Amino acid sequence: NNSLVIFDRFSLENANSVVFAKSGAGKSYATKLEILRTLMMGTDVIVIDPENEYQNLANAVGGSFFKISLTSPHNINPFDIPIIPEGEEPADVFKSHILNLTGLIKLMVGDISPEEDSLLDRAIIETYAARDITAENFGKIKELNPPLLEDLQTVLQNTEGGKGIAQRLEKYVRGSYAGFTNNPTDVDVSNRFIIFSIRDLEEELRPIAMYIVLNFVWTLVRSELKRRLLIVDEAWWMMKYKDSASFLFGLVKRARKYYLGVTTITQD
Repeated sequence: NNSLVIFDRFSLENANSVVFAKSGAGKSYATKLEILRTLMMGTDVIVIDPENEYQNLANAVGGSFFKISLTSPHNINPFDIPIIPEGEEPADVFKSHILNLTGLIKLMVGDISPEEDSLLDRAIIETYAARDITAENFGKIKELNPPLLEDLQTVLQNTEGGKGIAQRLEKYVRGSYAGFTNNPTDVDVSNRFIIFSIRDLEEELRPIAMYIVLNFVWTLVRSELKRRLLIVDEAWWMMKYKDSASFLFGLVKRARKYYLGVTTITQD
């Protein structure tokens, strides 16, 4: 009857969606319309934007726009202490966080052997233990000072068999890629519409930045249950690598439990 149809994706079994179309077909345009309508319905929206396509929209509606780059003042520390979701065991949250960090480091350093994988897991745990953060006391101490990537590198350098991984991390700690992986978090996520832009990063760094941002968003989503929409534009960047693809896959599968709808957009 030509009347307006209001579609609420959160009324379905899960609120996830995938946008496929060739270049120039209008994927981002259609997604921007959905963002506006979603915000009008009272749902928070978070966007990972590889090409600065959503900055004007953020400016128009008063959203927060964070540029993640080697020289940007906006940083996310992947070693931040995750907030413990209601009803979950602190030790389980801590161990899950360690696994996510292991996946990130493997994405940064490339292929490692099973022995190095085990060593890396132990080194990350020891990095937190150096700050008196363990699975046993996690959640019991209010004021926790999270480590940085450089702290993990120091632990690896002093661990038998870990110097090779430590050397591969050097460019992210003090080398040409140092800048967005080794600083404390300084982004305000109180806005209902948040955009993380990674356009100004080298192509090699984009999957790493997307992983860090997604891990940060996942912690935010689990800390407070409310309807949110997460949009990952050019999701093929994440799917190119085993560890980042596995992380995104797991996030999408678990999103429903935390009232999160995930939209992935890609040409491939």
